[in-house]
Amino acid sequence: MDTIAISDLRANLPNLIDRVSERLERLIVTVSGKPKAVVMSLEELESLEETAEILAIPGALKAIKKGAAEARAGKGIPLSELKI
Repeated sequence: MDTIAISDLRANLPNLIDRVSERLERLIVTVSGKPKAVVMSLEELESLEETAEILAIPGALKAIKKGAAEARAGKGIPLSELKI
């Protein structure tokens, strides 16, 4: 993550917003040299919020880890065999 002073953010806001939204970069905004805020794309924020919602479901993290371990072990049903 790049760090940027609030004065530089103000001076270059349109370009920085394009950069953040197109490249999914994050910027740490400093005020008087201290980190105060983060600028990120709306897409990335929505993704983080969705992940937090999923992980807030009781047992979700355990189930995800179990599924990942089973997939690594070659267990489960291949995608080609699923009927949609």
